Amino acid sequence: MKKFELNLDALIVLVLLFVLSLGVNFTLYRLYSSETKANVKMQIQAQVDQLNLASMRAYINKLETAE
Repeated sequence: MKKFELNLDALIVLVLLFVLSLGVNFTLYRLYSSETKANVKMQIQAQVDQLNLASMRAYINKLETAE
């Protein structure tokens, strides 16, 4: 039977790759999370703006018909 050997250098490289992978994943998760929050805020603001615009149009139409 062949004996499996893992050199210390290879182990260090594997550990570093794993730690770097976790770091990159965490960083990307934070960026994604902040962008998602910003997107939700913009969607809510767009809905509010549409409601305000509809209200203003209705008021303008009311004033125009009153004249």
